[in-house]
Amino acid sequence: MKLLIDAGNTRTKWAWCPEKPLALDMHLEMVALETQLWLHDSACPDSQALKAAIALADEIWVSNVAGADWLQSLANVKEKVILIKATPAILGLNNSYSLPAQLGSDRWCSLLAVWRLHKQDALVVTAGTAMTMDALVTQTEAAERTATFTGGSIQPGLSLMWQSLQQGTAQLDYEYPHNSGLSNGFARNSQQAMWAGCVQALIAPMASQFTQLQALTQGRQPALVLSGGDAIILQRYLPDALSLNAIIVDNLVLKGLACLAESN
Repeated sequence: MKLLIDAGNTRTKWAWCPEKPLALDMHLEMVALETQLWLHDSACPDSQALKAAIALADEIWVSNVAGADWLQSLANVKEKVILIKATPAILGLNNSYSLPAQLGSDRWCSLLAVWRLHKQDALVVTAGTAMTMDALVTQTEAAERTATFTGGSIQPGLSLMWQSLQQGTAQLDYEYPHNSGLSNGFARNSQQAMWAGCVQALIAPMASQFTQLQALTQGRQPALVLSGGDAIILQRYLPDALSLNAIIVDNLVLKGLACLAESN
């Protein structure tokens, strides 16, 4: 049995590798727990459930961006752990980072999932604690079709932007609204104005990166693949030119891990 673990900054997600990991409709019975609970409350039910899964697993495929402390929690089963790091190329996907291993394993797994499951040009946007945007360009002229991660960006996510305004200003200490609708695109109170500013600060660079990607795809229309906890919120605010190409795909990191585990 192969256990897949996505150890993120905020949450740790895990699932068993499905029987058909390369199918577009791959189904994962995903379980999530707060990363801080896993690190500091080993007696809580969610932590106990993951511990039981770790004990049962024959192989443990891990994407870890939560840090060394998180990885230390697997020290007793390190012989079963396959820790994923970005490489120059794998499974038909090339990595154009100047130092390939510097690319976060979560971003690498997400790109692999999009490439292996969708086989098309895409801007892969993960909206979590941070928002990452990564460009995937296919090479159609080769005998064996491949793709290249051409680069990307990292910026604060919605909650981090909100926190920076709260902490850096004297009179904007409003409660995080989770989703404050804007009837005509303009805010009518300060809480809405903060929300609009945070959302617009994410949508604008997304539109810019998508336009830049279109220039690289030789007339092919890329997909905009959204994932992460704030994906649904951001999708609501996309301009029409972007929303027509947007799809939401859950658990990209786990799906990328599944592709890697199956190929092994």
